[in-house]
Amino acid sequence: MKIIKKLWPLVMAMLSGTMLAACFPGFISESWLVWLWILPLMLALWLGGGEKKRKRYGFGVGFVAGLTFWLINLKWLIAMGELDTVPLGGAMFGWACLSLYLSLYFGFWGMFAASLGNPWRGKRVSEGEKISSNIEKKLSAKAEKKEASGFTLSLRVLQFSFMNASFWVVLEWLRGWLMTGFGWNGLGVAFYDVLVMAQAADLIGVTGLSFFPVMIGASVLQTGKRMAEELKVGRFKPHWEIGVSMGIIAVTFAYGVNRMSHFSNVPTKDVSVLLVQENIKQQMKWDEMERPKHYDGYEKSTVQALEKLEQENTEAIRKQIESGDEGELVLKQPDLIIYPESSLTQELLFLKDEEGVYLLPENDRLLTSDFMKQGNHHLVFGSNLVRGKEYPNGGIGYDPEANEIYNALAIATPDLKKETVQPAKSIKTYGKNHLVIFGEYIPKLPLLNTIMEMSSGASFGSNFSKGGVTDPIDIKVRGDDLQIIPSVCFEDTVGRLERKFVRTDAPQLMVNITNDGWFGTSEAAMQQMANAKFRTVELRRPMARSANTGVSCVIDMVGSLMNHETGKRNMVEDETGNHFIKGTLFAQAKVPVNPEWTVYAIAGDWFVIACTLLFLALAFVTLKKA
Repeated sequence: MKIIKKLWPLVMAMLSGTMLAACFPGFISESWLVWLWILPLMLALWLGGGEKKRKRYGFGVGFVAGLTFWLINLKWLIAMGELDTVPLGGAMFGWACLSLYLSLYFGFWGMFAASLGNPWRGKRVSEGEKISSNIEKKLSAKAEKKEASGFTLSLRVLQFSFMNASFWVVLEWLRGWLMTGFGWNGLGVAFYDVLVMAQAADLIGVTGLSFFPVMIGASVLQTGKRMAEELKVGRFKPHWEIGVSMGIIAVTFAYGVNRMSHFSNVPTKDVSVLLVQENIKQQMKWDEMERPKHYDGYEKSTVQALEKLEQENTEAIRKQIESGDEGELVLKQPDLIIYPESSLTQELLFLKDEEGVYLLPENDRLLTSDFMKQGNHHLVFGSNLVRGKEYPNGGIGYDPEANEIYNALAIATPDLKKETVQPAKSIKTYGKNHLVIFGEYIPKLPLLNTIMEMSSGASFGSNFSKGGVTDPIDIKVRGDDLQIIPSVCFEDTVGRLERKFVRTDAPQLMVNITNDGWFGTSEAAMQQMANAKFRTVELRRPMARSANTGVSCVIDMVGSLMNHETGKRNMVEDETGNHFIKGTLFAQAKVPVNPEWTVYAIAGDWFVIACTLLFLALAFVTLKKA
């Protein structure tokens, strides 16, 4: 029995971690489990363990739940072991270390939930403690006379529900902020496929959505226990907590319905995008011997896609002539052709205090090819932007002393074909702001470089530089102003960064370029897309994503990939839904003509601050009563 008593909380914790992992892409992707996953964990935290060392017990149970979740959810990190530069042991070490670190946040929440946040905790009298019978009788008589009302009991249920939910939100925000943050797959992201619930993100951000599942779970367990006790004595009291909890969810649902209806009717302008996905394996991507082949692949795929659009336009014109229809015919022509992150592996060079970039031979050949000269489109691509210097022979090359290199998004405008001398001033660039720790930079800590080199089997080289600019990129599309909100790699999962680009003086389109080829054919790409969806809801701007191995797609202002005209997803995929393919997608991004400010865009994570204050206030009241 002692073994069972010790083990059952751990089994419940692992069950909760597994259920939570099932909410996200890569496992079984059942979003509805987000409402249930926390129940086994809360039962273990509130009923298990002894009265002593509650915090240590709660931390351990919470940590086990978190570790179970993260080991399943982040198993895509192991795929890095397939790369030549990353041994399998190094990939597994990184997977384990990150999972252990992220599990600490579950542990801290469990520590609180099992102690002060436990509505069922009670004080046991030790064997050596003597209590006066007179005091006992008085307390008993007083309790009989002053029985708690249904309203008071309901208020207590809500107190502990809100307190636990608020603390969860605060910890989740900290996880997304500390050490540059890893806000990946918070509870709110589980609503990526339940768009009606996701709409509240424009008020409270995706982190704020995490409040609801924890609140409901805590309310369900407390209410269930209350009802069981009332059933025993045969006397039921009003359960106001049910109305309040369900009312909050109902209001959130109604708000979602309203927002989805509203944004399906706002005036929009179609921005035509052509997404090009080459599906190049990471092992080959940076091979200089393969570079000409890769460049030719991008050019060929682009030309073929443009030729296909031309054929469709010709067919549409023929049908209109035959039908005698005199209405306006909208031809299919891309405004933006978008390549993925680091698609052009030959770097762009820039000189300090000089406008424009210098194109090295292979970049120059691609960016001045026929498909760029003949169209009126912009080409968005990824490349390393490197600070150079002018050498005595008059040439421009890399400046090793400056050591300034950016993971950049670049936009070659149609005016590039008019330029005959370098630097090319018609190429606009953005340097990535949110660098991936251990991926794009290593903190300057003792022995850390050595440890990284031992685990990866290769020297790290130099850190990338942080861009530091949060201004949108202004371009002209068919004579009208359009602002591009740029993001590179995982930046489309960081709401607090993306909101800094929001303006309302011109239509805006978010553009993300990424390369998830590091993680092979794992679920990493689909999980990133699920996180990215919430940027479109938080800011009410559509997004076009171009990814090397997927997911290349267009997401509308309510977080949907669906093309309502064709009934298909605006996504590069085959008939089976597999996105690990080579392909292109021509789609329309419906950009609002009069972009609105959202509460999240203006105030950011204000809800986290509110949860912090609510948590502190409720914790103080609970401590005072205890």
